[in-house]
Amino acid sequence: MGDDASPRMPGRPPGPSLKGAATRQHIIDTAAGIFAVRTYDRARMSEIVAATGMTKGAVYFHFESKEALAVAVLESKHEAWITAVDNSIRTIAPGSARLAALLPAIVDVHRRDPDTWSVSKLTRNLTELDSTHRRAAELTNRWIDLVATVIREAQQIGAVSPNVDPAIAATVFVGAFDGVKAIHDTVSVDDDGPFTEAASFLNEALLHYIAGPEQCSVDPPASSADVVD
Repeated sequence: MGDDASPRMPGRPPGPSLKGAATRQHIIDTAAGIFAVRTYDRARMSEIVAATGMTKGAVYFHFESKEALAVAVLESKHEAWITAVDNSIRTIAPGSARLAALLPAIVDVHRRDPDTWSVSKLTRNLTELDSTHRRAAELTNRWIDLVATVIREAQQIGAVSPNVDPAIAATVFVGAFDGVKAIHDTVSVDDDGPFTEAASFLNEALLHYIAGPEQCSVDPPASSADVVD
């Protein structure tokens, strides 16, 4: 039997106890750190088991494979971050102020949890697997839905142009932010200054654009119909 697979042990209880839930979370947190350093492809269950300080059987009692553990890491991290961001922005009235606070709240999550840098990579890794693609997509869509909701709320009170599609704008926002994260991870992983500055620029660009053309300092590109030979 390979290092990354183990049969599900018999006799698993129907629901987790408090101790079992704490043990499961300990495994997840440990695995998140391993994935952050080693990446999903290079991480081995054997080193995750060793890092937990538990026996192989105890770890496999909760997670039957590296794949299942990686999904659990994604679910746990996404839930914690989305809850933190949502709780932060809900203290601000809907509209421009809440919209402006959205990206700083996300950046703050990244500063407080170093494992955030690995999760975008982990999401892409699991998206490439047929068995986990759907779940990875669902988790990504939760971020898009959160951003779209904030944009839609601002739109309802006139702070966002009625011509803006909240779902499309949110998709661009999340995609651009993940791109900034990917570049940071490649060129300046030990310094979050460039990331913070780029994220701030992204936030300002989004706010100017969705507020409406009359408030946007950047002219939109000409369409093909506007080009004169």
